[in-house]
Amino acid sequence: MSDPDNTILFDSVKGIQLEGEFEGSIITRCKDDNNSIIFSDNLKISNSEGIFIVNGFRVGFELDYNKKSAFSRKIEAQWYEDFESIEYSILISEDIMQIYGEGQFSDAYPYTLNKLNTATLYFDDYGHKINHLDFFKGEMLKNPIALVGNGVIVADRVVIDERIDPVFYDCLIVGRDENENLSVSFEPYMNVKKSLTHVKYIIILGIEELKL
Repeated sequence: MSDPDNTILFDSVKGIQLEGEFEGSIITRCKDDNNSIIFSDNLKISNSEGIFIVNGFRVGFELDYNKKSAFSRKIEAQWYEDFESIEYSILISEDIMQIYGEGQFSDAYPYTLNKLNTATLYFDDYGHKINHLDFFKGEMLKNPIALVGNGVIVADRVVIDERIDPVFYDCLIVGRDENENLSVSFEPYMNVKKSLTHVKYIIILGIEELKL
């Protein structure tokens, strides 16, 4: 399901920049070495000062002692004065968020694995590749976030199938079409074949971090 009522607040590719203060479910994709994504419920854009995010939640990768690992941390308040560090910020419509919320499984679901801390399930990076897909074959993992091609997938859960490909359930997808236009959709089921699609990473958010 795609909803045209999503609002593109900032898009470096299309030159969109709405000035003002915005509230709701906002996804911001950064252009940095960490491939990071920021989730927030408020955002301010000033043409003269930049992008300001309060009480956000940032997810990505960082280099620690010559090893890259996934991180997730709360942002108290931060200015992004350089617009070039942000690819886009998009406000997800309430209709899409309602459908996404209705598809959430309970954390107590007996066949779902909950990680305490944020962990990497898959990371395709030269010199720092991580692949735990085979280890979790047939398991259902809660709270995955994935960067696939040019798209971001935020799902309720992921299962690794018999071909060692990830299958996402009840997911928000933010991506670009053939004309580089941003769009947001909800899909109850999405099978991602690694042989056909570039899966950059899959991060499993820990339940301790989600309590922030």
